[in-house]
Amino acid sequence: MKTINKKFLTIFFVLTLLLTGLSCKKAFASTGAPKMITLTVGQCDSFTDADWQALRNSNCTDFVIIPALAGNYNSDEAGYENQLAPKVINAINKLATTMSWANIWIGTPGIGYSNCSIASSSLNPFYNYITYVKNQISSSIWNNNVRGIYMNEESVYGSVDYSNLGSNSTIKLMNDLSYRVHNYLGKSFLWIPYYGYGSSPATIIKNIGYVADRTSIFDYVIIQPHYYFDSTVQSNLAGVYYSVQNQAICYRNGVAVTQKTSNTIIGVEMESDWHILSPNSYSDFLGRYNEYVSEFSTFAGVYPLAFYWDTNLQKSLNERINPFY
Repeated sequence: MKTINKKFLTIFFVLTLLLTGLSCKKAFASTGAPKMITLTVGQCDSFTDADWQALRNSNCTDFVIIPALAGNYNSDEAGYENQLAPKVINAINKLATTMSWANIWIGTPGIGYSNCSIASSSLNPFYNYITYVKNQISSSIWNNNVRGIYMNEESVYGSVDYSNLGSNSTIKLMNDLSYRVHNYLGKSFLWIPYYGYGSSPATIIKNIGYVADRTSIFDYVIIQPHYYFDSTVQSNLAGVYYSVQNQAICYRNGVAVTQKTSNTIIGVEMESDWHILSPNSYSDFLGRYNEYVSEFSTFAGVYPLAFYWDTNLQKSLNERINPFY
């Protein structure tokens, strides 16, 4: 009997993963999966008219506006509304007027390891900042262009009780903000965490897995492989590939972290920077980037993708982003 039960559970889990993958493909059948590009608030501030036009003419469909860490805006509601919101509003309006079809993601103020202690007191300030932005843009742009909210927190910080995820303050913030994003604002919720590296990679991966696969917090989880920036974690490519292919967060060996009970759609973030933009051609960075292309190119149009870049938007679009998308 124990053998039969084990086999049944294995078959059930595999079928669940297959059905999840099929539902993702069906959901994107008419419009294609999102092809995102990350845009920091600072980058948006520096864009020329030619940059905005380059975005319009690109193959990107979704634009993720990313603020700096919360401390840059005094880590309070007044700072978010007076210092951050005007820049975000300007970027939203520029995107929507330059390309009426743009799908826009509004990022929260950033939480990282250095300021994760603010998570327990950030629900209302974050939500009020979002509603402030909503009220300052036109209802047409809010309804037709703003696709969702981006949780600007690249990892789960602090210890995690896997039988009580909400005991972690950063997960609780994600969960509580998710409820308001979904039920009060009627928008989707996006997270782009980094995959395992450093001294505790398995724990980082496990934390992502429990958030992505055992909760309904996020509609999309896009994973940063991190290998482009760190040659010691090449095995991350395989782990991220398995995670997207199986639509369940997996360790580097392809074993799922936990049984998936959510409908969260998993994708991957491409990573690049100035090292591989002309006239530069750093062979080590270029080699790692090409590994990304080989590993993840089949996901384009099937699962959601994001693209991280820096330094020069037009070169990044022309030389890396558009050819991949």
